[in-house]
Amino acid sequence: MNFLRHLFAPFEEKIGLFYEKACEDAGTDPAAIPLILGELSVNRQAYESEFAATVEPAQVQATWNGIASLWAFGQGVSRIARAMFEAQRGADPDGPPPELPIEGELLTGLRCLELSTRLAKHRFDHWVDWAPKPDPSAEAMPDAEGNQLFLGALGWIMRHELAHHVLKHHEGRSIFPADNKTQEFEADGLATCWLKGDRTTDAGRSFGVRPSQGEIELEQRALVTFVGLAWVAQFELGPHGESATHPDAASRLNAVANRLDLSPDSFAAEVLSYLVKVLIAPEEHWPADTEQPYAGEAATDALIRLNRYISALRG
Repeated sequence: MNFLRHLFAPFEEKIGLFYEKACEDAGTDPAAIPLILGELSVNRQAYESEFAATVEPAQVQATWNGIASLWAFGQGVSRIARAMFEAQRGADPDGPPPELPIEGELLTGLRCLELSTRLAKHRFDHWVDWAPKPDPSAEAMPDAEGNQLFLGALGWIMRHELAHHVLKHHEGRSIFPADNKTQEFEADGLATCWLKGDRTTDAGRSFGVRPSQGEIELEQRALVTFVGLAWVAQFELGPHGESATHPDAASRLNAVANRLDLSPDSFAAEVLSYLVKVLIAPEEHWPADTEQPYAGEAATDALIRLNRYISALRG
């Protein structure tokens, strides 16, 4: 048995339950469009990360490399976001940006992001000794929170692939990259609508006032959506990262954020700004030349920076 398949087999039951919920939101039958977890990618037959909607037969396919890579990213986010959130809240508002020592859980979090990129592209025959062990029954933080982010982000990705089936995108496949990129935006939008449901922000809520349960649930769903797309973004930030069939992650994140319509003090938006900072410029002081008093503005600024960063990579 493939090592990653053996290592992550304990998650398989929970993954199946999340897929059933995704099918329920999409109005599809998991028996008619089953989730297939495999070792090799569909097209290249390689040990690499892949999530795909396939036809004849109709399936949603995922590789164990993809599962493992997304899990490692969730574990990294749980540690990095907590450290940055606590540092931000404890900083002097009139002083310089807080300096975070790269140690403890923050160091583990950064290592998990590195592990995520490695898991996405290579065969693994043993585990590393500098990362947490995958454990679906973990109850202690940050491992349990990392599992929640992983499964939630996976749930959004599952909905994205199901959206391709529901929208019958296989019938309209084109030789033109722009057409295929439009389909990806459509799948993102439908997946986000399914996950968001009828949850909205609280109209007129003052900053600092506890949100309603509906807005809290919206924040939770927004957070895992951002984690899923930030996981995609990390693979664009290197040589040959451009895709001929998928839009750049900055554009996708911006479109999804607009659809979610979060409050200006959104925690999910704040975490998104942290993630972009860590992915592209962890040593810089943000903001460099303007003040961003609210999380929504910080996230917008971060996405602009991400877009510029990716554009510079493309030359």
